[in-house]
Amino acid sequence: MSAHSLKIMLSSIKNGKSINLLRFKKLVDSLNLGVRFELSDIKATKSSGNNYRVIGLPTELDQVLKHYVNQIGDDRISSARQNLSHNHKVMGSYLLLIHDAHLSGLLQSSNISHPMVITIDAQGMPSYPPSFLEEQPLDMQASAEVERRKVKDAVIIENRQLFLNWTQTKAFLQTRCQFSSSNYDVIFGAGNDISNSLHRKFLSDYQKLYVCGDIDLGGMTIASNLIKLLPDSLIELVIPDDLEQRLNQVASFTKPKTVSDIRHICSHHVELYAVSDVITKTHKTLEQESYLYD
Repeated sequence: MSAHSLKIMLSSIKNGKSINLLRFKKLVDSLNLGVRFELSDIKATKSSGNNYRVIGLPTELDQVLKHYVNQIGDDRISSARQNLSHNHKVMGSYLLLIHDAHLSGLLQSSNISHPMVITIDAQGMPSYPPSFLEEQPLDMQASAEVERRKVKDAVIIENRQLFLNWTQTKAFLQTRCQFSSSNYDVIFGAGNDISNSLHRKFLSDYQKLYVCGDIDLGGMTIASNLIKLLPDSLIELVIPDDLEQRLNQVASFTKPKTVSDIRHICSHHVELYAVSDVITKTHKTLEQESYLYD
């Protein structure tokens, strides 16, 4: 992060420590701050190699850099003053969730299988839509919803297409993946977004997490990140019972380097061993959207 590196360098200058002067100039030039200078304009004494102890900066450069650093900010909002908000995590998050997805197709309510938005604040605390809480008995609102999750499972669907076609996806998981949970919510993972640390509290309240993702490097990376985020949670990777046959039907082979990367990631998690073994054997991967073609 160039802004952070600049902040460290200016701190070193202030404290009389040496810095790499060539790197300092390249860094300042890359920020397009509208001030031009040469290395010869900087008063400095050589320490070793390209490292110099800076005694004084040109007046205009010194003023511009101090203004820039003071405006960088320490969070996403304050950093936006210098268009640097992307250097910080969003101060909150949200999840799309199908509540009581196990009831899909069993009840006539229009709310069944329709996703709701769960907002999560900067401390990881979730908030449900007011309309959802109004439908719940008074003794099951707000904090009581946490207790409900403790006796429920959650199915995390990485792919948008599978999430939007949940009823079809549900049928596939039950008939082809030996998925048998009888009480669960469905959560849209949105790729690796699901492993956001702000989701830790919400996800950890579930009794068990079933992860349904691509059978490839990206999918295994997401699963690995979730396992590391929730080391005390029970997590199961949901895969078709005929996975090897499905992989053999794929025409293209995966590069050896990618297979090696998958094996490395999976080697750290017993939950991923089965996938690692079959990808190593076939040298092929599979997109989860193919499940809808079944």
